[in-house]
Amino acid sequence: MARLDGRASGAPSFGSGSAVATGRLFLWSAAHEWVSCPPDEITWLDRRTLSGDEDLTLHRAPRCAGLRYVHHRWELFSRDTTYRVYLAPEAAGILLSAEVVQRMARHVLPTAPARYEALPVILTEGSWLVSVGAWVLRLRLDAPAGPRADPAAPAGGTQATTRAGTIVRRRSEPGEDAVARVRGYFERNATARLTMAYYYQEFILGLAAPQTVPMMNVVIALDLSGEGAVSDYKKLLQGFIWKERGHARDLADFLLANGLLTPADLDEARQAAAENERNGVCAMARQRLQYRPKGD
Repeated sequence: MARLDGRASGAPSFGSGSAVATGRLFLWSAAHEWVSCPPDEITWLDRRTLSGDEDLTLHRAPRCAGLRYVHHRWELFSRDTTYRVYLAPEAAGILLSAEVVQRMARHVLPTAPARYEALPVILTEGSWLVSVGAWVLRLRLDAPAGPRADPAAPAGGTQATTRAGTIVRRRSEPGEDAVARVRGYFERNATARLTMAYYYQEFILGLAAPQTVPMMNVVIALDLSGEGAVSDYKKLLQGFIWKERGHARDLADFLLANGLLTPADLDEARQAAAENERNGVCAMARQRLQYRPKGD
């Protein structure tokens, strides 16, 4: 049976003994039954939960993915430094394989740098599949029995996430249609998608202490109009997501956590850059921009 830190299942409560009008989250255990996730503690998706302690490449708590209840909502988060975590909606007839879940993933949590965690994904009602490595776990978030109370926002009306045990405040939350707006824009503008993938490639790869690629390198690799093109894309995306600027540091987290930039996008961007280099496009871009590498 999936480990839930020894707590018994039951109606969600927060120490007072009274039930809270919120959705209940269940996971499908190794005993082939739905097990309730207690809202007052983390349910770790660790080596035991996923593989019954068989797969030694999986991490133990707290270095793995997990499920937690914060700010009156359920979140999937990850501190896994080895595997990306994929979240896909479960549909009738879908194969319970990691390859299928990864291909159909609606959200992808990147590998986490040491002592950090990726921006969490807020779960919505319905049935979900989580893939970590070669393993797949079923989740089900049921609607609350009574009227839903308005979520209590953190102090100051900002979103809070944790990094190394420190609360990080965000000035405003993404709009409800933010993911759809960005996805639609990327579908219409492949150059913008590839530019962001190339610019944030270390973040997509999950490198420790990732850095963005210098904008001029991106411009030359993808033959953009100028260095300002990358900044313009970043400003435009912040407008789509937060309807304001000032979230440049949050942009990579949002794009990766919502599956808007994936390793497949990075592969496509790198292939385009390699082709431009072979065909002399990059050389012409350097001449056009009068670019001189440092040290020359």
